[in-house]
Amino acid sequence: MRIFGDFYYVDAKTHDELAPTATGPFELPGRLALFVPPNHPFPGGVPPFGGPTPAEVGMSPTAFNPFNPFEQIISGGTNARIFDFGDRLVDNENMAERFTVGVKGDKLFNGTWGYDGAFMYSQIEQISRFQGINIPHFERILNAADPLFDPTSSEFIGQTIPYNSMADTQHVTFPSNLPLIDFARLHTRDLFTSKLATLDLNIYTTDLFDLPAGGVGLAFGGVFSRESYRIDLDDQNRLGENADTATFAPVKAGRKSWGIYAETLIPIFSPKWRIPGFHSLEFSAGVRYDEWLNNDTNAAVPKVGVRWQPFDESLTLRSTWGEGFLEPSMVQLYGPNRFLLAPAHFVGFAPVAQFGPQGSPTNPLQDVADPETTVEQVPNKNIRPEHDRSWTGGIVYTPKWIPPKYGQLTLTVDFWDVERSGVAMFFSPSAIINGYNAGIFPGVVIPAPVTATQPAVVFDPAGNYSGVLSPYQNGGRTRTNGVDLGLQYQVETGVGTFSLLSRWGYLNEMVVNFPGSRPRQAAGTSSSEWFIGSFFGDVTSPQGWLKWKGDTLLDWTWHNWDLNWTVHFVDGFWEQLFAKQFDGKWKRHWVDATWFTDAQLSYSLIFTPPVEAAPVPGYSKGGKEMVGKEKEAPPTPYAMPCWKNILNNTTLTVGVTDIFGEDPPHSFGFEFGNALGYPGSFYDNLGRFWYVRMIKKF
Repeated sequence: MRIFGDFYYVDAKTHDELAPTATGPFELPGRLALFVPPNHPFPGGVPPFGGPTPAEVGMSPTAFNPFNPFEQIISGGTNARIFDFGDRLVDNENMAERFTVGVKGDKLFNGTWGYDGAFMYSQIEQISRFQGINIPHFERILNAADPLFDPTSSEFIGQTIPYNSMADTQHVTFPSNLPLIDFARLHTRDLFTSKLATLDLNIYTTDLFDLPAGGVGLAFGGVFSRESYRIDLDDQNRLGENADTATFAPVKAGRKSWGIYAETLIPIFSPKWRIPGFHSLEFSAGVRYDEWLNNDTNAAVPKVGVRWQPFDESLTLRSTWGEGFLEPSMVQLYGPNRFLLAPAHFVGFAPVAQFGPQGSPTNPLQDVADPETTVEQVPNKNIRPEHDRSWTGGIVYTPKWIPPKYGQLTLTVDFWDVERSGVAMFFSPSAIINGYNAGIFPGVVIPAPVTATQPAVVFDPAGNYSGVLSPYQNGGRTRTNGVDLGLQYQVETGVGTFSLLSRWGYLNEMVVNFPGSRPRQAAGTSSSEWFIGSFFGDVTSPQGWLKWKGDTLLDWTWHNWDLNWTVHFVDGFWEQLFAKQFDGKWKRHWVDATWFTDAQLSYSLIFTPPVEAAPVPGYSKGGKEMVGKEKEAPPTPYAMPCWKNILNNTTLTVGVTDIFGEDPPHSFGFEFGNALGYPGSFYDNLGRFWYVRMIKKF
């Protein structure tokens, strides 16, 4: 029996600066309302020229701002940024740790069985700090009647002039605004913690019993896991005071699960039989069962495979078929709520119960084409595991006609097909709007509480369309297929070993079918497509489904040196810029393909104890040289110097990514909403990056 263990720890810090806070809709679900008080207090607290009332936006009836040229509360929506407060600052620190301890052995039962078991614990803790705008404080500096501007008040801020939101502070400094900025500046600190503990045991043998073609293999085992997930929020985020996010509720959740599995390998034909066409043939089969105790769900899935070598080891045909499952993530089950943006075209009326008959003066027809509709994603504790069926079939060819002195070549071709059902996703805004107009989904008026049981259309207190709400649901389907290609070549020379490894993947089709919609082809396109992107997330930060993607690695090793050169290829794809539903025209943009090159050089310090040139008494001896102990000389110790023991099995590495400093391709996103300017799911903004690394093995 052997005992093993490992430990891993990393502390990573990042700093990002984002554009100043955008105004957008002043009233959003789950956030305090933004508003600019009227030029003068309303007589009797009633707006003389219409518009929102003080009660609707949470404003004091005596509030006013002399820089507002209108005798109305400004609380609709604008496409502007509040430049006075500067860029938003985001600082994240991630501390990850993991340790494993276990046992393994190969002398179980009659000596033909092996086993391994381990306990693993991991934890990730993220500290997120954010600098932005505090809404209640911002509204106070907008209100000239606030005690902040009363010289007789204990809260007097030192001036009687309120904040001027009408000044063009991007180009001209408005001096009286500057002292007020620090008062309304927001600083938050959120803590996210996730933990995972697992205990597993595996028992296996390659000789359960013998068949004419060889021994039957069997493996079985089980696992128990416990996850916990916790979000501790800054009070300003919990109360909806952050102008850049909605209200987030603290989350404390967890789940336990256990599973068992068994698999077998059955040989049918053996090379020793020398049967033409059946040099080797073997079948594999397995089954796995998992149960989650938090929501009383379970899944059992099978898998079968075949491996056939018709002539010799140079040609292998292989195939597998199986079913799988994917338990919903903790975010999908327990939250927090997420607010994203997606295109939508609302044509309809506000809820009749609150705003009267459809078509009446208090409830007119609304026709709102909004490429950035607010979508609130709501967790759902009742969603079930996702299921899939997958098939693979391929060829491995290692030609024997190449002489060994010219190296060894291996070619692989693997076709694959995956069908997923019950995919956990949210409804698109268009599907929710159609359901609302058909009377299937309800309408919710802010600030009424929303439920997580079904989708809904959201309206502001005045009855204007504001966005949609959708809990995660099971119901999406996808069908994906393609081919993976591989080439490996290795040759040994007098100046080292040269290796070439090339791996490429081709996506033939990616068909997605959402609840209430027809199947759509997504291969070679981006999630910024207005309809498909509505289901996959924020269309302002798109991903893509690439047709081609590949890596080619050239490696040279000699003694303890290792030099490799890697070329990466990322295919281009189409992204949608405009849609007829919102712009009256349809236009797409081709995001260019890219080639990136990396290199890395390593040297390994490997020292071995000196080897005796001749047998040393007491250290080693041959059978014929053994004599009585009384004639043996004292043993001679053999040891390396201390510095060699310390540095032994240490690898030093220097490398560079993106050697030629290639920039990511331009990506605009739907309605030019991609704030990064490049596909953030595939690329980063590091450019050429040098690094050094040291790895010590004990």
